Amino acid sequence: MKESGRGQACANIALTKYWGKRPGTANAPATPSISLTLDPLRTETTVQMIDTADDQVVLNGVEATGRPKERIVWFLDIWRDKGLISGSVFVSSFNSFPTAAGLASSASGFAALTMALADLAQADLSRRELSRLARLGSGSAARSIFGGIAAMPLGDNPAARCVLEAEATPWTMVIAVVDAPEKTVGSTEGMERSRTASPYYRAWTALAKKDYATVLHGVMHRDFTRVGETMEANMYAMHGCMLATRPSLPYWSPGTLEVLQEAKVQRSKGLEAYATVDAGAHVALLCRHDDADAVADMLSLLMDRERVMICRPAGHAEIPA
Repeated sequence: MKESGRGQACANIALTKYWGKRPGTANAPATPSISLTLDPLRTETTVQMIDTADDQVVLNGVEATGRPKERIVWFLDIWRDKGLISGSVFVSSFNSFPTAAGLASSASGFAALTMALADLAQADLSRRELSRLARLGSGSAARSIFGGIAAMPLGDNPAARCVLEAEATPWTMVIAVVDAPEKTVGSTEGMERSRTASPYYRAWTALAKKDYATVLHGVMHRDFTRVGETMEANMYAMHGCMLATRPSLPYWSPGTLEVLQEAKVQRSKGLEAYATVDAGAHVALLCRHDDADAVADMLSLLMDRERVMICRPAGHAEIPA
């Protein structure tokens, strides 16, 4: 084992959503999902062995406490229990984008931490094994191990797989970072609330399986309209399940609704871009590469240009040279 390790990974935005966990499993999803990994949404993580009784965690330059630290320490314990690492670890992680805001920071965060720990452990792990490990920290992190478009099937101990490499992916996402407070209910807690207290949860999980098959077929045949229409409908279905949860889980802000409405208006005028929103307020618009600048210009009419990000497909999570 080395004294230190490094890893980096990009966040992904789901084309068909992961919302719900299967009870009695090791963080296995209740819905299959497909995602696009996005280049500017990057997390860089370093880990280092330290001679202290407890692990230390710094996130974006601030010492972590409470739930954020507990999740990471719990993840480190998994690696220790498997005999991959031993002793206490100092973790330092930086995001290039907003944290805890519905832009999949936990996905890139745990994927980057997985790569850093693999570097530290000098473990000979396949990418599928790394995906399974990352999933234990964050279900979406399993997909961030892979670049381009990744699919996450159902199963007791599933791993994601790459469906389309980044360089072969013909689509871009343009993200509108809307005004919104930090989430008060995280995805893990929200999923469990929906599972136990949304009257639409069973219908949602059944629909999600159908949408997964439709989008997977669309991706393989490069059918942009089919993928975009199904992605947007799948997003509305997931948020409908959230809103029907008791008590309700409203993640959107007024800015979210403004962008969603404008996307529909612009489609009617010929600018084909489709919207999706994870468990947060920010909106991602899927478009063809050649339309990315036009979509960004459209969003710039609603908000400051610096709050608009053109996100090309990213490559695999990696250990930096």
